[in-house]
Amino acid sequence: MRMILFFDLPVKTKIERRIYSKFRKALIEKGFFMLQYSVYVKIYANRDAAEADKNMVRRISPEQGNIRVMIITEKQFSKMEIIIGGISNQEKILTEESFILL
Repeated sequence: MRMILFFDLPVKTKIERRIYSKFRKALIEKGFFMLQYSVYVKIYANRDAAEADKNMVRRISPEQGNIRVMIITEKQFSKMEIIIGGISNQEKILTEESFILL
């Protein structure tokens, strides 16, 4: 399973930029990687683990902005079509090696 997290947060003021940065860093610390700007992805062994992280995202979300979450299967994710651009090195590694349970 994969969780795809889409977000748009305000960044007009210094405080808003700090909130944005804190949220983004928290996602990375929790194992998410950037698929595109403001689109982050994380791989899960099962839906329960994904749902637990969805609740974590709710807890760390800032008060303003727009955050959306979609949980999909590996099969659905593999059918994503890239129109322009390519696969990042990090995405290649995670796709080829799947994931490691610690």
